[in-house]
Amino acid sequence: MTAADGAVLAASREAVLARFPLSRVSEAFFDDMLGVLPPAHIAGVPGFFVTEAVSEDIHAQFVAAGGRFYGGYVGLCDRAGLITHARIAEFDAAHPDAMELAWYPDACEEAAR
Repeated sequence: MTAADGAVLAASREAVLARFPLSRVSEAFFDDMLGVLPPAHIAGVPGFFVTEAVSEDIHAQFVAAGGRFYGGYVGLCDRAGLITHARIAEFDAAHPDAMELAWYPDACEEAAR
């Protein structure tokens, strides 16, 4: 792989991750994802992952915390990007009135096209 190929892959990976950043989701969305495929768990990481990858190592992760529900795309190779309780606390502090998503934001955009 050339440096240019690596740059394109990194850019496309970042674009996929940006389509569903850490977000507050509805309980129904959370429950639907829990029942879609057998969930995957990683020891020491909160929540669960949808076992089917969005792209390469990118999966949807969902976490229940403090009576709320959260989700987002994460890259399993980059543990710093996983949804943790600390990231949720930072998100809530920065977005106290965050809208609750009822479904994947990129699916809504594609359906509107």
